[in-house]
Amino acid sequence: MMNTRIISAVLGAVILLGGCDKPEAIPAYLRIEPFVVEAEGGAAWQEISVGWVYVNNEILGGFQLPAELPVLVSGEATVQVFPGVLVNGLKDSPGLYPFMKRDVQTIQLTPGETTTIQPRTSYEPAAKYAWPLEESTFDGPSSVIFENRDTDPGSTFTVGTEGGFAGKCLQMKVDTAHSIIEIASESVALPNTGGRQVWLEMHHQGDIPFAFSILGADATQFEEVINVYLFNATGDNGWNKIYFNLTEFMVSLPRPSYRLFFRVPLPRKDDGTFSKTEGTVRLDNIRLIHF
Repeated sequence: MMNTRIISAVLGAVILLGGCDKPEAIPAYLRIEPFVVEAEGGAAWQEISVGWVYVNNEILGGFQLPAELPVLVSGEATVQVFPGVLVNGLKDSPGLYPFMKRDVQTIQLTPGETTTIQPRTSYEPAAKYAWPLEESTFDGPSSVIFENRDTDPGSTFTVGTEGGFAGKCLQMKVDTAHSIIEIASESVALPNTGGRQVWLEMHHQGDIPFAFSILGADATQFEEVINVYLFNATGDNGWNKIYFNLTEFMVSLPRPSYRLFFRVPLPRKDDGTFSKTEGTVRLDNIRLIHF
């Protein structure tokens, strides 16, 4: 009888404990607005679309901005937001952009309430540019030097304000008489061991596809090509901004110097005839950047 009473008492206690619901924690909410960019052109010249968020040094993840996030923290909190971009233009490949500063703020979080922050960023002072910024915008007294690399003496490129993003831009036109244009930038030395990242920022606009490659030259100036990206036409979407992480390409093609290489062919149908009679590609703000 004694053992039966003990077992019954224990079971009753378990049932009572199981019936007590633990109250759920009420989260605070953190709303993060898009980045303010303290650099030439401001946020309008960038596509800092992602924020990588840390609260009290704990990562919450990467989020398309603006974003509102539940946070199980109350009281004073340190919030860090790192600028993020779509690496190599891929929507499923958001990543930290290492050349822009993180935003750090100390705020008060209250359960059930929303606290809004506006992160700010600018370029890291340690960032190095292959060309002066006034040259990469094509708006200064001089600009990044390009040269024709195709075999058609009639193909050409221009620098002017026609259709420009903000001021002048580099423009490549093709038609049925001059159906391909290939151009290469002046050569530059870049880190190529993988220890320092190399990226390319660029605005582009065009009604036909075009290709981007890198030329790597050895000591004898013999050049090898490594293909990087095939651009689609932007169509009615106007200008797009893209960020390329070129570090792995530098490592795979270690050379004393490099050139940016662009190839614009007039599109053809499967039967070999042209699908358009003419096409135009424009580039601007070509910022080749590394540490």
